[in-house]
Parts: sequence; structure tokens; C-alpha cells
Amino acid sequence: MSTELERLGTHLAELLDWRVAVATEVESVLRLDREGLRAWRERALVEAVARARRGSAFYGRRLGEAATALTEHGDVTALTRLPFTTRQDLHDGYPFDFLAVPRRDVARFGESSGTSTGKSIAAYFTSRDWITNNCTVAHFLKQVLTGEDVAAVAVPYELAGVGQDLDRSLELVGCTVVALGALTQFCPPERMVDILRETGVTTLVCSGTRALYLAQVARARGWEPRQDLKVSKVLFAGEGASPAKRQKLHEVWGARSYAMYGMTETNTLGMFCRQDALHLIENRSWFEVVHPETGEPVEGGEVGELVVTSLRSEAMPLVRYRTGDLCRIEDKPCPCGSALRTVRHQGRLADRVLVNQTPISQLQLEDVIMSHLTDAPFYFAFKSSGAELLVGLTASNMTDRVRNAIRADLDGRFRIPASFTLMSEETFEQSIRSAVKPTMKSFLIE
Repeated sequence: MSTELERLGTHLAELLDWRVAVATEVESVLRLDREGLRAWRERALVEAVARARRGSAFYGRRLGEAATALTEHGDVTALTRLPFTTRQDLHDGYPFDFLAVPRRDVARFGESSGTSTGKSIAAYFTSRDWITNNCTVAHFLKQVLTGEDVAAVAVPYELAGVGQDLDRSLELVGCTVVALGALTQFCPPERMVDILRETGVTTLVCSGTRALYLAQVARARGWEPRQDLKVSKVLFAGEGASPAKRQKLHEVWGARSYAMYGMTETNTLGMFCRQDALHLIENRSWFEVVHPETGEPVEGGEVGELVVTSLRSEAMPLVRYRTGDLCRIEDKPCPCGSALRTVRHQGRLADRVLVNQTPISQLQLEDVIMSHLTDAPFYFAFKSSGAELLVGLTASNMTDRVRNAIRADLDGRFRIPASFTLMSEETFEQSIRSAVKPTMKSFLIE
């Protein structure tokens, strides 16, 4: 028995040493200067595409000889000549067509919620994939969080990687983690707010829409969020946020908000820094920006569709994956000192609304409409109605002042007319309480 326990102890010690080595490697790459990071990334790109071509059934078929210039001659410019990978490819290859390691090496398996398309896609990670991402996220979290923080994580844990990943990353920073999750049947908003108050939560991790609703629930229970609760930071996950929404969160919570960006299939793509810039996770992925229609690269600093190639994904590598997100990459050095470039997320292509032949993103509409809402609840809905935008407002904001301000702003920014309809506050509340990932897309006009 003692020999068996000794073997177990040795194994656990070796495992911990290995994790320390992974964490050390992550920090060493994240601390490289721009030139050092560029060289490291180019080497990693060549290795990553070669690994995908060699190990993944999908990429073995898809890449073929087209990848030779990159994988055998190190020509990183040849990446743009490789075919794109799409979300449909992930659907068609469900669950393991992208697997590039033996099945026994998969440490984690998850799936998307299917909220965007109605169909789930699989995602899987080796231990190295998973821990590398944990350590990378923790690197950025510790810029604004400390061991004194109590963090409530109100995002999906079920199958989704986001809750589990943030949970472990917060542990690495030393925070106290309160795993609220997203199953409102077990932990409804009222219970969430009670826990925020009783445990002294300082950091709320959720979508901006959920954070606004929790403030409303707190007020319904007789508490003023800015005074009676201790939340001073809101970390966005699962939903983009316009400047107007972030301002509303500051008003109702007295909190500073920070954006995070990622997908089930890619894991983390962007993390905030202390300067509130959103940095691309360039130690994990190679990023391109292409024209959404032609697929051709756009000029530096222009808005286009973000395309991702995995650099350090052993289990499920992706090569030129079209994310469907509109982004602008900025090369200007960040005052925080990181060599990682920054990105501005402009919303999803699928979320654009066509009004009077003008495509407008949901985030753009949110910025206009929410900036003029004067009273809680700060919910709205919208729908293209031919040549005009139909905007749904609750009774508290259905005033001439609010409508005229929104109408003028929409006309000034986009040259589109707007009409308004009254939305039931009860309908909004039912939508947000039943959504696993509540966002403004939860609210619909029939």
C-alpha cells in the first residue's frame, strides 16, 4: 500500500511540476517584445498548420498540397492562399472530424449553446490546451483583480467552456469564486442578488444584459446596487457591449466594466488590460481581417471579418476559421506595455439589421437606443420594418423626449427613420429569466 501511495504521490508531484512549466511558458511568451513575439508566432504558425494537416481528418482532406509552401518552406504569407474553415464545416464534422490527437488525450469536451444557429458544435481540448488558456486568461485578470476580490460567475457552466475556464482562471489569480452559473431554475436572479450581498461579491462576471437585470432585481428587493452591494467591476462574457451599455452599467452599479471576447470553438480570443483595451490573445491564435464578401484581406486598421488560425491548439486546431464577427485590429502600442495588438469588436455579421438598404449592427443600434433610455428597465427591442426601424420600448421610456432623441440620433448617424411600439415589461422579464445567455437578442418584436 505504501508503495502504491508513493507512486500516486510521485505522479501528482510530476503533474504539478508540468503545470508550473506550462504556466512559465505562457508567461515567457506574453512578456516578449513585439519583435520577439512576431518571430515566435511565425514559428508557431508553421508548426500549427503542419500539425493540423497531419493529425486532423478534416484538414488532411482540406489542406493537402496547398499547405506545402507554409508547412515545409516556412512561407507564412502562404496562409492567405489556404481555404477558409466555416461554422458549417464544424457542424458537418461533429463531433470529432477535427480531432488531431488520440481520443485518450482529450481532457475536456464541450459544445456551443446553439443560440446563434440552432445547432451545436463541438469543442475539445488537451490538458495543455486547457491549462494554457487558463494561464493566459489569468495573466490578464490579475491586472485588475487580486486575492481580495470575490468573483461571482453567472455564465453557463453546462458543456460550455466559458464558465469553467473563467472559474479556474479566477482561482489562479487567488480570487474567491462564487459559481452562480446560468441555470435560473436552481439559482434564480433573486437568489443571485442575495448571494452577491451576503458574500460581499466585488466582481460580477456575466453578460451586460444580465448585469442590468440583476441591478433591477436588487432594487426590487429594496437594495440600491451602488450603496448596498459591493460590486465594483463587471466582466463581460458572452455578449458584446456598446459604450452606452457600459455607461448604464456604471450608472446603476457604480462599477467599471471590462470586455472579454471568445467562442466555444476557439476558446479565448481577446482579454482586457488595466487600460481597458481588448488585447488579441496572440499566443494562442493567428488573426486576419478579411472582407466579409470577397474574403480578401482588408487594409490595416479597416473593419472586416475576423479570421482565426490556432497556434497552440493540440486537440482541435482551426485553420483560417471565419468567426462571423466584424472587428478592427489596431497596431498602436498599448500603454499597459503588452506586445499583443488590440481589437475593437463591431458585432456579428449575422446580427446586422438591414433598414432602408442600410446594414446596421446590433451594437450600433444598442449604442443609439440605450444612450437615450432614461429610466429602468433599460431594455429595448428592434425590428426592420421595410424602410424604417421599429423600436420596442417599455412604458418607463415610452416618452416623447426619449422617442424624439432616438429618432433624431438614428437619422443623424444612419439616415434611417424609426417608429415605436410599446413592449410589455413582463415579456422582457420572462425572456431574460429563461435565457441561458441573456443578451439584447433575447428580446424580439413579433
